[in-house]
Amino acid sequence: MNAFGWEPVSGQLWWPWPLDGPGARALVREFADRSLLGAFAAGNPAAGQTVVEFLLARDPSGRVAVLDPDGAAVAGPDYRMLAQSLSLAAGGAVDIDGFEYEAPAADAALELDPSDGGTALDALDVMEPPVLRTVMVGRFRREDLLMFGALNSAPLDVFEDDGERGRRIVVVHGGASPGLYNWPEQAKPMAAFVNLDGLRAVEAWLPGPRKDPANNFWHAWQPQPKPFPSTERASAEALRLLGTLIRSADPHTRDLARAFGLDGQAEARLSELLLGEDSEDVLAQTAEALGLPRLAGELAESGQSASAVPEHLPALPLGKAVLELMATPMTGSSPLARWHRRVLAHPELLAGSAAVAAGAAAVLLRASGRPLRRNGGLLRAGALSLAAEAASELALYGYLKFRRR
Repeated sequence: MNAFGWEPVSGQLWWPWPLDGPGARALVREFADRSLLGAFAAGNPAAGQTVVEFLLARDPSGRVAVLDPDGAAVAGPDYRMLAQSLSLAAGGAVDIDGFEYEAPAADAALELDPSDGGTALDALDVMEPPVLRTVMVGRFRREDLLMFGALNSAPLDVFEDDGERGRRIVVVHGGASPGLYNWPEQAKPMAAFVNLDGLRAVEAWLPGPRKDPANNFWHAWQPQPKPFPSTERASAEALRLLGTLIRSADPHTRDLARAFGLDGQAEARLSELLLGEDSEDVLAQTAEALGLPRLAGELAESGQSASAVPEHLPALPLGKAVLELMATPMTGSSPLARWHRRVLAHPELLAGSAAVAAGAAAVLLRASGRPLRRNGGLLRAGALSLAAEAASELALYGYLKFRRR
């Protein structure tokens, strides 16, 4: 809640086909006629859009801000009633602060007619899908990249970073989300540069717990909000409230700068880029500002490089990727890590361990079948667990022998 007693809320309007020119103009008039105080989040609606985002102010009782005849901000309709009313008027689905409503087609007053310049539903089926380019930078282990590609069915192109040993630049083919993979701490800080048909964004994951919001950073370059036409008659106080709705958010680069080792001047340059306008080289400039290779941002723009040849990692079957991860020595000095490294150096230990586990499983399974055995279920569960352990150890043993050949 801000000093005016209002809180910002966001909303969306969307249709099954793109807006045409008259529909976009009618939508602007619709918001103006309602005297709503707010703005279109990405500039005025335009032909070709299927989604229009907007920003509003809401009071503690759930009523949105409108302008009275003197231009002052006063409480208007409840935001849920507004969502229903907009849906009926615009013929689309509306979501305001999580409340969603879609008017039946027969009730929609201004539903766009595809025959009048819109694009029919069947025409959308042949439209080119949006092109997504994601480029990651970090100290990635090969086995983690293989597992990431297998989980997402995404082939990868891997460039070695000549500027820092162990750091890799990875082009992801497909719609995989790097933030959903549990990357080891040694890979962090890591960043991803994203380009979705011109919508550019940068993400970063900092050392520490993966689910801690403080360790996750995201910023996208979007058009500046455009106030509704009705705000032309807003009072000075209402305009200040409007400013709190559309003011660019502080990207909070302090933790980001610390993780990437940036000094004050470099952090200022990074903030300037994040708060600045979008451009075709803003991702490359941001990569440089973070102390990362400019190539990462350039690849997010073009998807290819003429100056370096990558290693191509196909999307492996999940089972093979798991074996690759299991065949990678664990780091650290714990008993488990030491045992794991010893087993990988002497795979024959796995065969012996698997034989012991299989024998124990057979003993437990026979014991569980004896008459009057009250804990037979527990014994069978233990037998199955040991059998699974034996199978996994034999699989890893066979894979290690195969790799050695």
